[in-house]
Amino acid sequence: MSAHEHAVLKHVETAAFRTILRSVAGSVSIVASGQGPDRRGLTVTAATSLCVEPPMVLACINRNAEAHDVILRTGAFSWNVLAADQVRLAERFAAMDGSKGASRFTPADWHDLATGAPVLLHSVCSFDCRIEDTLQVSTHTIIMGAVVAQSHNHDKRPLIYAAGRFGSLEYFDLAVPEK
Repeated sequence: MSAHEHAVLKHVETAAFRTILRSVAGSVSIVASGQGPDRRGLTVTAATSLCVEPPMVLACINRNAEAHDVILRTGAFSWNVLAADQVRLAERFAAMDGSKGASRFTPADWHDLATGAPVLLHSVCSFDCRIEDTLQVSTHTIIMGAVVAQSHNHDKRPLIYAAGRFGSLEYFDLAVPEK
């Protein structure tokens, strides 16, 4: 097989697909919703901008995640892009330490901006969103949100997930180029 040819599989096995996806680097985020003891959140890499006008984002949430129904019930969520120094928080919201429910929100600093969804104070950036639409796809719900408020910490480097582990962009210039 030449460098330009690729094997085409007639059936893609789940385990192989998951392994290959680990080659795709992604930013690590926490999507959160609810208030007080009803707060729920989870670590995701499947969240991104959708459009700029109007400002909208989307997050893909597994329907079995404990945050899923809270997000839909409240009609609002936050998308919090984690900083390189927030690996433990990413692990906590991925249940790697066994935590569940509202207990995941301590000891980090959370506040709210507009919708009441919990927003992480020291993240790279956070988007406070009102749900505009949803789409059920297999095991997940694609949740599209209109951004109603946002925050940004210019000096933070993003946390990245690739090859099955967390890392950062050590040598990437974070300065926004002038136009």
